[in-house]
Amino acid sequence: MKSKKIYDIKISNNELLNKINHHIDNNIPLSVIRKSDGENVIIGYKNIKGIKLYKYLKKLRHFNIGYFNIRFQKFFREEMINSYYNADYIGVPTHKYYYGYTSSVRKYEVKVTEYFQFNIEKYVDNHFQFEFIKDKNKDSLKNPIAQGLISNKKIGLISHFDLASFLAKFNSQIVSQTSIPKRDLRDSKIKMDKGKYQKILDFIKNNNHKVDVWFLAAGAYAKPFGNFIKNCGGIAIDLGSCIDTWANEYHSRKFLRNESWGNK
Repeated sequence: MKSKKIYDIKISNNELLNKINHHIDNNIPLSVIRKSDGENVIIGYKNIKGIKLYKYLKKLRHFNIGYFNIRFQKFFREEMINSYYNADYIGVPTHKYYYGYTSSVRKYEVKVTEYFQFNIEKYVDNHFQFEFIKDKNKDSLKNPIAQGLISNKKIGLISHFDLASFLAKFNSQIVSQTSIPKRDLRDSKIKMDKGKYQKILDFIKNNNHKVDVWFLAAGAYAKPFGNFIKNCGGIAIDLGSCIDTWANEYHSRKFLRNESWGNK
């Protein structure tokens, strides 16, 4: 199936990686985040005709937000919207279909961009994250430039995985690590709320001075966290589930399971 192009992206993945490297080498604050279907549902609901309530509720569950915590829902939506306005680069879906699959809300991508008047000059391929995937058979990343970005660094990490031994192979040290609450539909006490969210912001603020670069695997929360890191003078890269491969986990997402990243 021929995939319909959504955006004509001007910046290649290698160009983006080199720009990130420039920011790290010169200690210039940076936020590189991603915007895909789930984020579009959260910020587009009630703003974009066609994004239905059941889709919104499904994403609340996916992002571990209580249905009745309306105050946090409104707060989080504003945080996410502001993160896109302040980002330096935003990864977006460039085609309707990626490797034979799509989403029922992919068709609203351009409408969301136009409604919020996001700057498309900041747009890069949402799958720049693929460049950071670890080879299944050896301890190296798919892209040597990306591998350079995780080498010889003091790293801040927002992820559940213990990656200290993996990053040590590249002469890098995790100097600060935290994670978002794990989703458990049976336990409302571990849902994300303003208090838990603020604790992570406080952690970032108190530790940013020790970090060369932050790598984020925090779902939708990586967007406002990336913005906050930039505002603290830091550098944030939203890698999502591709970080899972650093722990030899290739089953958390469909594109990892079918190894479609290998053809990117």
